[in-house]
Amino acid sequence: MAIPLKYNVRSLLVRRISTAMTAGGIALVVAVFVIVMAMVTGIGATITDTGAPNNMVVVRRGATTETYSLITLDQFDALRFLPGIQHDTAGNPLVSPELPVQTALERAGGGSDYVVFRGVLPVALEVHDQVHLIAGRMFRTGLNEVIVGKGVAGRYANCAPGATLHFGRGSWRVVGVFEADGSSFESEIWGDIHHVQDEAQRGAYYGSARIKLTPGVDAKALIQRIADDPRINLEAQSESDYYSDEATVANQLRRLVLLVAVIMGVGAVFGAMNTMYAAVSARTVEIATLRALGFRPGSVMFSFLTESIVLAAGAGVVGVLLALPMNGFSTTFLNFLTFSTLSFSFRVSPMIIVEALLFAALMGLLGGWLPARQAMRLTVVDALRHV
Repeated sequence: MAIPLKYNVRSLLVRRISTAMTAGGIALVVAVFVIVMAMVTGIGATITDTGAPNNMVVVRRGATTETYSLITLDQFDALRFLPGIQHDTAGNPLVSPELPVQTALERAGGGSDYVVFRGVLPVALEVHDQVHLIAGRMFRTGLNEVIVGKGVAGRYANCAPGATLHFGRGSWRVVGVFEADGSSFESEIWGDIHHVQDEAQRGAYYGSARIKLTPGVDAKALIQRIADDPRINLEAQSESDYYSDEATVANQLRRLVLLVAVIMGVGAVFGAMNTMYAAVSARTVEIATLRALGFRPGSVMFSFLTESIVLAAGAGVVGVLLALPMNGFSTTFLNFLTFSTLSFSFRVSPMIIVEALLFAALMGLLGGWLPARQAMRLTVVDALRHV
């Protein structure tokens, strides 16, 4: 026969102070867990969402990122006419030569960050089909005009439409703002690739090439062809794989978050354990009464364990509610692989909420296990000695 749950709820309400202190500690641990996991999820999504499954990145063999890659004009010309590449309505291959370099931008609130200044041609908008202009117009080739990601436009000085920013030896007029489904492109500035080559003193080299594949093409065969062709001799991979590799920083942060959560959780477990030991000590007569009424030792243990889990789960809900206002909050992160700044938003996903509540319940389970075993082992005679 199980002890009614309302008995445990009443017990928690009677011990308001100790209950509140224990619940507060668990709630804070859960809130920190949710906030940091939302940050890690936001960073990872910003990087991985940049890759399109039907796009391919081509870089110099051995280059870890496109920032440290060089592609010659001859290599690019041989690359763009390979079979398996989509063409636009005019019959031109959808291959985008690109040159990402870094420039320091002054933040609107002071200080500065390194931001990617990507040299492209208008074909880039057709290759990167997640990129859409939301204000102004596309830059005109041959001029010092740029379009900026929406993560740049509101965060840095002189990046609003109509403003003039400085890069290299020249001044560039901002003529448009684009969005890219929350990807890392929104943290970049795009301008004419030939002018970027001049300002960055990169000669007639590109950093990478982006290819839009024909649906159904054998991507592995094309990757092998790009590597084996002596005219090309470059390294290719899908954009999804390329940005998954860049997301290793977010994965490392996730492991660090879990380690910190475990350390903080240990403290919360001891708090719950202390509360439940106090409950057992204060309710020995009640335990004797329950045993005298016919409740088995297992029922007593289950009742106290349930009480601890209910306390922790309720605190977990409070912790999640405390963290929810951070959902959608935008800030920046330094990508240590490219040493450029990315804008991202905290993302409190349903999975994070479920994980946080399970984490809270686990703290309650661990914190209540030993006290519940002590309550189960109390005999009627031993318990009545405390009367």
